[in-house]
This record gives sequence, structure tokens and C-alpha cells, in this order.
Amino acid sequence: MGPFRLIAFAVLAAFAAHAALAGGGPGAALAAGPGAENPDAPQLVLMVHSYSPDHAWSRTVGQGVQEALRGARVTLEHLYLDAKRDQDPESLKAKAKALAEYIEASRPQAVIASDDAAQQYLVVPYLKGRAAPQVFFCGVNAPLSLYGYPASNVSGVRERWHFRQSFDLLQRIAPKARRAVLLTDDSETSAFILADVREDLAHSGPYALALGPLGTTGTFQQWQSKVRRAQASADALALVLYHSLRDERTGATVPMETVMAWTNANNRLPTVGFTDYVTQHGILCGVLESGHEQGFLAGSMTRLFLERRVPASQQPVRVNQRGTVYLNLRTAERLRLSIPYEIIEAAGVLVK
Repeated sequence: MGPFRLIAFAVLAAFAAHAALAGGGPGAALAAGPGAENPDAPQLVLMVHSYSPDHAWSRTVGQGVQEALRGARVTLEHLYLDAKRDQDPESLKAKAKALAEYIEASRPQAVIASDDAAQQYLVVPYLKGRAAPQVFFCGVNAPLSLYGYPASNVSGVRERWHFRQSFDLLQRIAPKARRAVLLTDDSETSAFILADVREDLAHSGPYALALGPLGTTGTFQQWQSKVRRAQASADALALVLYHSLRDERTGATVPMETVMAWTNANNRLPTVGFTDYVTQHGILCGVLESGHEQGFLAGSMTRLFLERRVPASQQPVRVNQRGTVYLNLRTAERLRLSIPYEIIEAAGVLVK
């Protein structure tokens, strides 16, 4: 792969300056970049992340894209909206507009857009339905119809979480468990995920553990209250998203490491998670959806366009398939749970 560059959204003016130097602007027509005219030049691919460079999901999705593009003549740049910490719609609109101007000026052959915020604020208003660049999404939780996907220049990877398999795994580890409390923040992504859970339950029947009322949690203090109440009313905690919880006193977003440090210190119940960032936070187990797989699939679709000129319109939407069994033996020891050896042997990710 060609040069790799990282661009964070600390200073939006840099994008406007770049656009001015390149002669681009909001009204400029998007065209294929220099690599299209010179087959020996690296082709430019811009990857737009909804979150920040230090977000675990962003890192693993980016690693998957890099692996898919390894050996290709590509210059890959990573760009960030930071939509977990900055949840102000007007701020996100401004960032997306600056990004669109940068894309106009840079003239990439392809844009890879990760997660829902990038679709809502960038792809749909600025990139969808245009001749170029080709756009390949990943990590999308919303129904694709919400964005009008697939489109003439847009295709990609729908995100699917392995809830049913994860609850099956948890009950094998804790056979007496019957009821779980599901906790997730009040982000838009959480709303989409809960809709998927309701649809799965309606079509395929109950999970191995019964779930209480499905709802979201807005603040860290509300999260703490729910964790405390669950100690007497449930047999397990299902932890979905905890990236956007706000402190009621300051209004600031509480770091997810702080949320999980408190949760682990105050919880005595088995915990189950569903995607690969949970491996860093002491959660007991789960069949994890992989950010790496999301990125690899989107990167593979991008490569198919770059090297064989198969446009997005001719590449069907894909859905992630692989689930990785994850176990944390240190958490199991703390909770005094004995995990059968055959489950340990099947684990793809094992924390000892």
C-alpha cells in the first residue's frame, strides 16, 4: 500500500485552506483523482470515521481496511468526526461540510465511511448519487433505507451484532442465569441496535436469558442506579454501548473507561458484551462482532473497484458473518465462575 496519512479534526480551517489551494470548494464537481489518469500513481482513498482516532472501534475498523488494501497502490488518509464526544448536531454539520470541501479538493477515487454519523452528516447530503467518488460504508446499524442505500455510487457493509449467540454463551457459563438487564446509552446508534433486538425477538423467539424492558440510559448517574438495582433484580448484565453517557453535574461525556471501572467495582453479576471494544473493559464474555471484519469487507469492496473497476452499484451490500468467542478468565475468577474447558478451548479471544 502507498503512503498512509492520519488527519484529525482538531482544526477545521486546515481543510478549507487545503480546498482553496487545490481550487476546490462546496460547488465544485467531484471527479476522479490523479490516479485515474496515471495508472502508475497511487490512488487516493479517504476513510471517514464517525468517531475519534483513540476510539477502539475506529482503530480496529481502520486496521481491517489497511489489511484489505495491503499491497495495493493506494494512498489512504483517515479522517474523523469525533461524534461520540461531540454530539452537537450543528458542530457535526460544520465538520461534515469541511470534510466535503476537502473531498472536493482532494478528488479521491473512493471514500470509505464508517458508522452512522458519517452517513447522516457526510455521505447522504454531499456524496450520495454523484458520479465520483465511489463510496463504501461499514459499521452501519440503521436500516439502510433510512439513508437511501444502496445508491448509484454507494454500497457497503451492514453491521449485525450476535445477541442470540452471546446470550447462549453466557448461559452455558452461568447455567442458573434466567434474566438479564440490557444497558446502553441514549445515542442514535443505541436506538438502531435496540430496534434490531426487538426485530430479532419478534422473528426468532426469546433469547436464552429473558430481557427486561428495552430502553436507553442518558447519564452516568442513571447508569449507576440501574447497575445497583440490577444486583437484586437480575442474573446478568448485557452491556451494549456506554460511550455517550453524560455527567449530570457537568454535562460532559464520561469516558467509557471511567464508566466500566465503576461498573466492574460495583457489579457482582456476569456480564456479556457484543463487539470487540469490550475486551478492554473486563466484561466476562460474548460472541463479538468484529470492527476488523467490518473494515476488511469495506476495504475489499473498495479494492475491487480500484483494481477491477467494479463500481459500488454492481457490488451487493454485505453483512458481517464471523463472530469471535471472547472470554475473560480474570473476570470469571473475580465472579467465582468456573468456565468449562471446551468453552475456553473455543475462544478466539482469551484474557487470562
